[in-house]
Amino acid sequence: MGLRSARHRLDLGQTKKTRGISLVQGYQAGLIIMMFENMFYEITAILLAAAALGIIGLVLRQPLIVSFLAAGILVGPSGIGLISSHDQIALLAHIGIALLLFVVGLKLDLHLIRTMGKVALATGLGQVIFTSVFGFLIGLGLGLPVVEAIYVAVALTFSSTIIIVKLLSDKREIDSLHGRIAIGFLIVQDIAVVLVMIGLTAMGGRTGSEGAVFSQLLWVLGTGAAFLGGIALMMRYVLPTFLKYLARSQELLVLFAVAWAIVLATLGDALGFSKEVGAFLGGGPLA
Repeated sequence: MGLRSARHRLDLGQTKKTRGISLVQGYQAGLIIMMFENMFYEITAILLAAAALGIIGLVLRQPLIVSFLAAGILVGPSGIGLISSHDQIALLAHIGIALLLFVVGLKLDLHLIRTMGKVALATGLGQVIFTSVFGFLIGLGLGLPVVEAIYVAVALTFSSTIIIVKLLSDKREIDSLHGRIAIGFLIVQDIAVVLVMIGLTAMGGRTGSEGAVFSQLLWVLGTGAAFLGGIALMMRYVLPTFLKYLARSQELLVLFAVAWAIVLATLGDALGFSKEVGAFLGGGPLA
């Protein structure tokens, strides 16, 4: 009888302890939710995490992009989940990427681009073809069907423009010869992505006949030529005089540069190209 009573009291104690822990955890979770209901607090947490991990990465002599990615994973849904305003944070990320590529475009010399255009085109297309062929063979070697092997080959082919540009920027190698060539073939890759996605969509049976695929290719080439032509005309006849007028006010000049970068990034995305390509091309005319 005494043993049963002792066990009963022990069970009651453990139940109360478990309930107490649950209440504490729930209270802590409620505090976190209340604390980060305001997006301003979320941005504060992101900046603090990025700064702290950036300092740690600097001490460990690691690229800052690695620390920033780790900070995003930490505060995001894959980590402790402090962020709830996902759409707003994603918008800020897209704007930041566009501005980064715009700054890279500002640093590029158009004369050097003309001289290295053939090199960037050759290296870009060569890398795409080489990696695609070997990725396709690896997919077949793993027993994948032909279509799935093509998707694997495409996934292995293209690299992240923003990560490579950030690494080159941190190392101050954007203006170097290999940095310019790397950025050149990254842009070639981004253009090739559009053409490859059209082909993959056609293989998925969502575009219809071969004529529809051919018309989409013509549309991409036509819009790309019109996009570049419009930028060239603005650079030749409009921007020089307009920028001289805006130079009277440094604040207005900076505001126009940011607006120009975002507008061209938006146009690039709306025309079927990436935001990165649009923002990068926007930096050239203002260089």
